[in-house]
Amino acid sequence: MKIKHSVVIFFLLVVALGLLVFSYNYVFVRGIKFDSQPITEELIKSNEALEKKETINILIIEGGGVRGLIPLYVIQHIEKQLGKPVEEVFDVFSGVSTGAIIATSLNIPLSQLGRLDFDHDNISSRSERLIKVYEKESEFLFSVPWYHNVLTLNGYLSPQFMGTHLSEVLERNYSPVMNFTSLNNYVIIPSLDVHNGRLHLFKNRGIKALDLPTNTLYQLVAAASSAEAFFTPVDFVGPDKKITHRYFADAAITANDPANVILHDVIKNFPGKNYYLLILGSGIHPVHTMGFDYRSLKSWGKLRWFHDAIFSMTRSMDYQQIFSLEIAESLAPSRVKYDYLNVELIDPFVGPFDYKSIDKLKILSDRLIDENEEEIDKIVDYLKGEGS
Repeated sequence: MKIKHSVVIFFLLVVALGLLVFSYNYVFVRGIKFDSQPITEELIKSNEALEKKETINILIIEGGGVRGLIPLYVIQHIEKQLGKPVEEVFDVFSGVSTGAIIATSLNIPLSQLGRLDFDHDNISSRSERLIKVYEKESEFLFSVPWYHNVLTLNGYLSPQFMGTHLSEVLERNYSPVMNFTSLNNYVIIPSLDVHNGRLHLFKNRGIKALDLPTNTLYQLVAAASSAEAFFTPVDFVGPDKKITHRYFADAAITANDPANVILHDVIKNFPGKNYYLLILGSGIHPVHTMGFDYRSLKSWGKLRWFHDAIFSMTRSMDYQQIFSLEIAESLAPSRVKYDYLNVELIDPFVGPFDYKSIDKLKILSDRLIDENEEEIDKIVDYLKGEGS
């Protein structure tokens, strides 16, 4: 009887735990919903200045979570060499995920910086300010209560991190009233339209800005940086409160480096120009097989290969972008030029959400700068010539 009684208690505990897990993941986990607001034409700026330029300079920043500090440190280095902010020498800015945060933040008008919730004493540039934002907010963004990890099985049943934390951080970074169309330059932010599986480009200039689900900057960036499985996708709901099927999430799983997508769009809209792209990576993820010899690798099955399959795919996506640019450059050598700066994430390795190792990212960025010193000098010389 005691054994039977114990079995019943065990069964009831399992059922109770199952109900708790189900309730937490499918009832209590909060999504991110914003009201879809139509944009009026008077808020939209034209791209007339770009149409008059002979050369269009494009800055693209890859995704990578906290590793966005790597391209930020590189931008800071370039700005010191230039003696001016990058917003004055680049015409088009784009980035995926953390790159979207950087691309937009570098173009915040100075008149609007003062209303933000961060201490700006002794901050000399937008890039320096954003570095401090990353340092201050990463722990809040990428840490969760212990019970969340337990009840979601470390993110296997629900997003690993809190979408509300992402929304709060972005709202503090931009303020709740800053408009996407108010940014200083032409900014194109890729986001994945979850409903149809297509890459969608948020644009803050020209007639396409009328297609934006909202003009509120922090909400659009949330929609472009909500990494699948880590944050909940963003839902924009129309005035009638009906589902609009405009669900957006991080585009990194389809285009972590959006270089050829952005170049194609710029060429289509501004044909007959010269085009220069500077692509800044946030670290090349090492493959797991680097640490094993053939004797170990020969017996690997699906479980062991799964880790490398994911990261080999992301490396391949980035390389494909570069191959496409090389083809474009070879076909039109006087029209298309590009530079790509990145660094292997080895010694130290820092994961995209590893806020505890955020200080080590300076080591990686310094290595990137040292390994590409000559190329960076040429980039600065080119940008100085464009600026003059």
